[in-house]
Amino acid sequence: MARYPLCVDMNALNNVLLVFLAVYIHGILSYTVPPGSAGFYHGNSSAAVTLDTHSLFLDDKRLFVFSGEVHPWRIPSGRAVWRDVFQKMKAAGFNSVSVYHHWGVSEGKQGELDFNDFRSHTDVYEVATEVGILVVARPGPYINAETTAGGFPGWLTNNPAKARTNQTGFTEAWTPYIESVAQFVEPFQYPDGPVIAVQSENEFFQSSASNPGRSESMQEIEDTLRANGVTKVPLTHNDAQPNGRFAQGLGAVDLYMWDAYPQGFLCSNPTSWPEVNANLDTAHQAFVPDQPWASGEFQGGSFDPWGGSGYDQCFLLTNEQFASVQYKNNYAAQTTYLNLYMTYGGTNWGNLAEPTVYTSYDYGAPIREDRTLSPKYSEIKLQATFLHASPDFLVATRFGNGTVGSGTAFSDNTRIYTTALSAPSGTHFYVIRQTSVRLLDSTQFTIRVNTTEGEVTIPQFGDTATLDGRESQVLVSEYTFGSHKLKYSTAEVFTWATIGDVDYLVLYANEGHSIETVISGVGNSAPIISGSSSITARSGSNGTAIITGSPSGISTVTIGRATVIVADKHTALSFWNVHLPTPNATLYDRAPDVPSVLVIGPYLVRNATLENSNSRLVLHGDLNGTTTMDVVAPPSVKTVTWNGNQVDVQKSNIGTLRGSLRFTLNEPTLPNLKEATWFCTDSLPEIKDGFDDSDWVTANKTTTVRPYQPFGGKFVLYSDEYGFHQGNTITRGHFTGKNVTGVRLSVQGGFNFGYSAWINSKFLGSSQGTNQYSAGGGIDLTNSTWTFDSADLNDGDNVLTVVVDPTGLEEDYDGDDTHKTPRGIRGYELFGGGDFTVWKLQGNLGGEDYPDKVRGPLNEGGLFVERQGAHLPGFSTNSWTRSTTSAPCTPYTGLTSAGIKAYRTTFSLDIPAGSDIPIALQFERTPTSSYRTVIYINGWQFGRFNSRDGPQTVFPLPEGILNHQGSNELLITVWSLDGGGAKVADLGLVATAVVSSSKEFIRGLVRSPSFSELRG
Repeated sequence: MARYPLCVDMNALNNVLLVFLAVYIHGILSYTVPPGSAGFYHGNSSAAVTLDTHSLFLDDKRLFVFSGEVHPWRIPSGRAVWRDVFQKMKAAGFNSVSVYHHWGVSEGKQGELDFNDFRSHTDVYEVATEVGILVVARPGPYINAETTAGGFPGWLTNNPAKARTNQTGFTEAWTPYIESVAQFVEPFQYPDGPVIAVQSENEFFQSSASNPGRSESMQEIEDTLRANGVTKVPLTHNDAQPNGRFAQGLGAVDLYMWDAYPQGFLCSNPTSWPEVNANLDTAHQAFVPDQPWASGEFQGGSFDPWGGSGYDQCFLLTNEQFASVQYKNNYAAQTTYLNLYMTYGGTNWGNLAEPTVYTSYDYGAPIREDRTLSPKYSEIKLQATFLHASPDFLVATRFGNGTVGSGTAFSDNTRIYTTALSAPSGTHFYVIRQTSVRLLDSTQFTIRVNTTEGEVTIPQFGDTATLDGRESQVLVSEYTFGSHKLKYSTAEVFTWATIGDVDYLVLYANEGHSIETVISGVGNSAPIISGSSSITARSGSNGTAIITGSPSGISTVTIGRATVIVADKHTALSFWNVHLPTPNATLYDRAPDVPSVLVIGPYLVRNATLENSNSRLVLHGDLNGTTTMDVVAPPSVKTVTWNGNQVDVQKSNIGTLRGSLRFTLNEPTLPNLKEATWFCTDSLPEIKDGFDDSDWVTANKTTTVRPYQPFGGKFVLYSDEYGFHQGNTITRGHFTGKNVTGVRLSVQGGFNFGYSAWINSKFLGSSQGTNQYSAGGGIDLTNSTWTFDSADLNDGDNVLTVVVDPTGLEEDYDGDDTHKTPRGIRGYELFGGGDFTVWKLQGNLGGEDYPDKVRGPLNEGGLFVERQGAHLPGFSTNSWTRSTTSAPCTPYTGLTSAGIKAYRTTFSLDIPAGSDIPIALQFERTPTSSYRTVIYINGWQFGRFNSRDGPQTVFPLPEGILNHQGSNELLITVWSLDGGGAKVADLGLVATAVVSSSKEFIRGLVRSPSFSELRG
């Protein structure tokens, strides 16, 4: 809610009180009061985004915010790929996209903000405007998001102020970033642009005696956003579960939101589900009864840790059945703002990951990492399209019918749990599921529904209805579509639309389930059935038509000026209700509010327009196979085109325009990397005699301001203390004499980190962390003692070399400065006398003064070949060893001892325009071989493969980062942590899908500086 100055004019105060009274009455009694007198103001009574107890309003029109989370910085290909993802979201019924912005990638060095390329906020908002999808901006400054330091920049680890408090040092750190964010948002606030809300902080905790300054920090962030132009849209917060934080009091936001992940994150047991929370809305009444019940994050998938089960298992954990049961339970709780985290996950390229996750951020999301569409995507499309076609749902409230508390009062079958809601219009909604997710078999039921004739038990005329295990349905009664009424149905509604002068209603149910549907207002018209013979229809009493049967394929029942399309659910998944652009349409408008067409069959329909005096329907979309397409369009339409090509359409037996869409793409022939010309070189010259580290950073700090102190040794050796915040680091400690017998090392690098140590050129050994989800908890710090043989020591200078592979900086979820957890050597002790005289430290070239401003601060690490720029396009391998048959030097032959080697090759692709063929690099994993690999494609770090821990073996290389029509330069490193060496069992290019597509085809590469630009 808005906050006002302490000194106020009393007349103004009285007006405010009257407004709140109006809001209260509005929320309880009616949904027809103009929303201009309700909801969010913040001193601006003309704000286009308002709210009341039921929903948000845009332009005085109610909106179910159906949103999906996407992180553009996890897709560095930029506008073209963002547009593809946004279009796919909109096609599925998402009217909004929730976007975390990442402070850490935008300010690699304090005071040097960079919002270019994939960091651009403006580009995101412009693409959203083009596509016609709304935006919720979530800039933090803290975001969590399973990204390194939770989105904080690495340099913040050296700030003595406690983060996520109002301590001056922290406030001064984030202020320039948040000021910039607000200024980017300002011109894109609705109605001038797509941004409808801005989130302050994330999953934050309020101040307490033991943790002061948190609420105050929250208030400062909000004030900074407001002072820099964010005045037309509500500020929000995403509470970690419905706990009421920042719903009121200091730091309170205009729109309180909550998050929930009911399935958790243990993908290793994907069929074990917790029970559904049937009382989700009780927190709403306790915390924000005068606001809509909004979920800023609800589980759309699950992250997977190092050593995990892989994202296909995560998808099973949160599959289409999960979406059916859990999302519909949210609707039953009267949630009218739902954001699914994630809807498209993307990739943790370039050291974006925090320690619990690996390169892929697929998340088991509805749109997978390679941008292919999952079965969950289609289930969500059914739900979202129904909600947009059913504005009464936004004002429906629970009503009683017997002992509602048990949830079983509406059916004689005690396994059927029902939540009944009623709208002031007289439309009723019944959200049904089985009482337990452990009930996996189907069950038969009847249900009592309200009609204008009174309560009716349905089905009335034949078989019982069926509900499968782990299925939820939303049934309706007295549901208006156009000028007709659906009295009731045991089939679910997909959508309705008036096309021409016919009211079309689309229903679906699982094949094998019996349905019963009654349509009123059809007069004496006799129903005419076409299509599948599994559906029958007859006239009923009082001007009704009765439809029964078991859906199989598509049937149409025409009664006068109403046509009911009935499909089995599998077939319905290929239905698309595509709106047609009109001069008065707004960003959020969906059918039936605007003219639309129904398209059946294609893999994806992106958009539709009418041309040539409305006689030609122009469709754009994607195909993954030859498809029969059916179109329901206005009578004026005589021709149909698909991606610019005319389709031969004929009137079908179900009244549609029907044609065939031919799929002519073949699986591409990809280069065989085993037959490629490889070049290799040593990437650990630091262990060779005489290596000169004099120009390295001298690690000479003896104290640290962070709360994590060293475990021993004179000097602080944390890599972040010296400006190295990501990727491999190398530390070299010098001492004199042969009397030293060994060293104790404490090394910390995050879960599943690793390090190897050498004394001079002799390998001492390696140590590795473990996954935090493993039995007994994970390890992110190891303590090891390494012994020296005097024969390996020199009378003069000796060097201990330690190479560390950290897995990112800790997140700061609890606000306890955990992002400042050390990386690198945490403590040391030399045995046998003496001490280290000097320590030298190296990480990514330049540290915070990194040269590659396009790929950004997180792309590069500190391996020798990275510092040399060998990963960059145009690097010359003339000084490297060329692999030959007699002297192979490839990743398939690898190393015969511990160490690091780099391998480089080039390959060309010729992927045809008009296609979407995602290409990935696929490894064969050998868990018994302990080696780690960094993958660079055309200078972009797009993978960290861990053979021991896995689980990831397939690394998508997105278009624009990968040149689909030309040459590509691939570099991989192989670091053997075993003394016996390591090799890659198999490595190759694979196509993960073959789709003909109307998406923008990226020719060449996105802006990608070359070797000559960055190291020349």
